This record gives sequence, structure tokens and C-alpha cells, in this order.
Amino acid sequence: MSATSGLSFYLSAFLTPSTAQTLNYGFETLVDDDITVVFINGSNTRLVLTKGAHYTLNTATQEVTCTAATWISLSAVSGIVDSSSKIRIFRTTSIQPSVDFKSGAVLSEGDLDTAYKQGLFAAQEMAEDAAATSAGVQAVTENMLETGAVTATKIGANAVTEARILNSAVTNAKIADNAVNAAKIQNGTVGSDELATGCVTSAKIGANQVTSAQIADNSIGYTEISNASASAVKAAVETEAASSPITPDVLRYSPFAPRCYGSVSLATTTDTTISNTFNVASASANGLERTINFAVALDTADYVVIASIKATGAGYDAPSIVSKSTSGFVIDFNNNAGSGRAIDFVVFGSTLS
Repeated sequence: MSATSGLSFYLSAFLTPSTAQTLNYGFETLVDDDITVVFINGSNTRLVLTKGAHYTLNTATQEVTCTAATWISLSAVSGIVDSSSKIRIFRTTSIQPSVDFKSGAVLSEGDLDTAYKQGLFAAQEMAEDAAATSAGVQAVTENMLETGAVTATKIGANAVTEARILNSAVTNAKIADNAVNAAKIQNGTVGSDELATGCVTSAKIGANQVTSAQIADNSIGYTEISNASASAVKAAVETEAASSPITPDVLRYSPFAPRCYGSVSLATTTDTTISNTFNVASASANGLERTINFAVALDTADYVVIASIKATGAGYDAPSIVSKSTSGFVIDFNNNAGSGRAIDFVVFGSTLS
């Protein structure tokens, strides 16, 4: 579209990068603030430009000059510019009386010209629809709006953009109940400082939301664990399910579970073969004595060792416990070594460290 000019408006053609920064609008105004400059794209998205920030105004030469290298390089319009973008410069003369005539006062040429031009300019702007509202109505200024006149039904959908909202203008009183939902909360924006004390209750925690990664080490004590029935414990132990909290590695710390067990050979005076063991690191021989070394030491040496001879044939003397320490114990056998002979042992004592 070619640039056109009316008596109260000027419309530019598409503003290419090579377009000059200065536009001559070619019509008179009563005051500088009567000039409005609007950027309009092909979808009729309109952006009112700000004097001083986006352009400078010279009413003497009737020129508007862009503050950037070109009009389309203004950061304010970079997001909406397209191949049909235009600049519209128009006049919006106030319809409030600018001259108050007094009885008996001298009528000056200036007052008469101002009063006449005010009516003429306002009529031109109305007839030409200078602001291009398509309603034959010139732009409505703030002074023309009554208090409370702009209601919700007068605001078009998506008309209030982020640029129209002042910083800190949206207070708690402006947010309706339940208006801030999950979709309105940006990921990572709710930290511990935003949570009131005691606000995260059981009802606010979804099923399966608390996993092992959310539980700190050593944070679950006896008071946090509900008592289970005997049948539930039995089922958990027998199935050894991965999801069961009662697993063999947990049960071994019970005071009713052995701390160590196994069978050490007495086939010869030097044989230290061990089998069927738990928590046994090694065994050593000294004649008919056998030293059993724990893989994991006990808290104290105050534990009980139960031992018996494993063999066939005639009866044998019971083995005796010579000494005990937190790292192991010594068993002595009073009879001779022989093929098929061994000492079976089991240890009960304090909790493993």
C-alpha cells in the first residue's frame, strides 16, 4: 500500500530496512501531545510507540524521527513485525474547552484561532477516523474516561499483555482463589522458602511419591515403623521380595539371629577347611585347636559360642572354647583328629557394628 496522508493522519508504506528514519506527517497540531505514533502489522496488531524512547518529535518541521537505525529495528516491534507492517501517525485533539471566554474580555486573535482550530481539528479527526478505529471515533485519552468505566467486558481477549502490567501490580488481592494451579507454576520456582511450616501434610503427598532418594540416611527410627503381624513378617522373609523392608540382610542384625556359624574340619591336625559359613573370614590350626576369625567384628567379646563334634563311630568329648575376642574365638578338641571329623559352631551375641 502506498503512503497516504489525510488532514489528521499519515500512514506509511511497509518500512523496509532502507527506509529513512524520519517521516513527515504534514498536518498541524495545537500541542505536541496531540500526536500519537502507532506501529501496525499485517494482522492489525497495534503497538503505541513512546515519544523519547522510540521516536523524537519536531512539530515545527512536522517530522517524527525513529530513535533506532530503522523503524523495524526497534526492539519494541521486533516480535510482531511482518511484510505488511506500517507506521500510523495521527492527531487526537482534546475536546475539552481550551479557551474560556469571559464577558467584557478582549477577544485576541490567538484565542479565536485556538478555539476555531480545536473544533476544526476534532471534526477532521472524527470524519477521517484518524486513529483508524474503524468506528469513526478518535482515540480516547485517559482524561475522557470516567472512574470505573473500563470494566472486564470492555477489555478484549488477550488485550492485557505483560508490557501493560506494572511491576508488583499483581498482588495477593488480585489473584482469585484456586487461580494459581500447577500449570501456572514454573518448574523449580517453589523452594523451601516458599513453603509454610507444616503445610506439607500426608494428604498433600501423592501415592509412591516418597522414594528412597527422598529419605535421608538414618532418618527412619523405631517410632517411624509400624508393628507388623507375625504372618506379615513370615511372608516378607520367605518371599525375599525386593520391595520388602524385611530382608535377610536386615534380619541378621536381630538379637535372635546368629552372628556367625560354620563347620571347620578336623580331618588332620593342620586341616582348616571351613564350609556352610556365615561371617567367617578364615580359620587357622594349632594342633587340635581351631581359631575362627570373623569377617565382620562383633561389638564386644561378650557373646556365646555353641559347638558340637560332627563325626561317626564312638562318642567324643565335647569341644571347649579356649578364648574369645571381638575378631574371633578359639575352639579346642580333646580327642584325636580323623577323617570325617569336624566342629560345627554357631555364635550369638551383640549387634554387628
